[in-house]
Amino acid sequence: QPRITAIFAFNYAIGFAGTTCILVHTCLNEGKDIFNRFRSSISDVVDDIHGTLMAQYPEAPEWWYTVVFIVGFTIALIVCQVGGFMPWYMLFLAVIIGFIFLLPNAIMQAVANITMGLNVITEFIAGMIMPGDPIANVTFKTYAYITQVQGLFFLSDLKLGHYMKIPPRIMFMTQIVATVVAGIVNFVTAIYLIETIPNICTEKNIEWRCPISTTFYSASIIWGAIGPLKIFGSNSVYWPLLFGFLIGALLPVPVWMLRKKYPDTKWLQYVHFPIILSATSAIPTAPPGEYPSWLIVGFLFNFVLYRYARDWWKRYAFVFSASMSCGVVVSALLIFFALTNNNVNFPTWWGTGGITGDGCPLASANFSGIMPDYKPLL
Repeated sequence: QPRITAIFAFNYAIGFAGTTCILVHTCLNEGKDIFNRFRSSISDVVDDIHGTLMAQYPEAPEWWYTVVFIVGFTIALIVCQVGGFMPWYMLFLAVIIGFIFLLPNAIMQAVANITMGLNVITEFIAGMIMPGDPIANVTFKTYAYITQVQGLFFLSDLKLGHYMKIPPRIMFMTQIVATVVAGIVNFVTAIYLIETIPNICTEKNIEWRCPISTTFYSASIIWGAIGPLKIFGSNSVYWPLLFGFLIGALLPVPVWMLRKKYPDTKWLQYVHFPIILSATSAIPTAPPGEYPSWLIVGFLFNFVLYRYARDWWKRYAFVFSASMSCGVVVSALLIFFALTNNNVNFPTWWGTGGITGDGCPLASANFSGIMPDYKPLL
């Protein structure tokens, strides 16, 4: 009988619940507005000042987007089939799944700037259709996931361009150029790191543990090599986790009914189960210190400052957030090229996670309690 860690089991239950929860929540709470917006988009009704101003620019023709999609989709089909990653027809299903969850996740991202990942549901579907093939599993998951994520990034950029009054055709060309440049840079960077960093993404190099990549690999074994039928079959101890699909579908219903019955109750408007489930779904790859940090910073900025320093919050909160994000990226680049790349390492102490890099020396012990050698071989 296969065994997975408790945190993985918890993550999968949350993933099952979140998948159905976000769909039901969107239909109940946003369905009418989505229908009205769709109808107004067909009739080209401009109902805001930004739309009126942007109407002065020539729109980017839809056939431009169609050509880009057809070319990219065709290349992906060839790569999947010729490269032996997965059957070509599975790409259609992957893109459809990404498209179905695009709008619900876009709405949630507009509310809370987080999204519900598609990793669990796509791994589950791929494992059922293509059991015993971890490469096909991760390929299917990647195409479904990236379809949604890049779609959300694209919508975010279009929204920014809309508010900044950037002509749509210039936005289109900017997206194309940025995509090509980013693809080349990411590929070259990945090859450079793999060839120059000793023991990258292994326990022997605590500075390059790659938690997301290792979780990605573990998931490919669980869902691809072993398969969901063995993990969640009727004879498995984990089959009750499948009730997450039902629980997730039912969670938004009582809140929606209470909102209808008590429309003036303000706190009900803040009960958002997809956000709650999505926030907890990142636990397997998140280091232990991340959630307390998120809680403290979120409480400080979105409650204390919002309530007691509203003017400052309106003027500086989002600018400060953007500057901190940029600062992290710049700091990471400087630390890597100036220090890490020259074999200059930070001292090992509890504030940097000790010898394991995460402050949890028992986290990597196997089922028999055997600990890996944490001495970095740099």
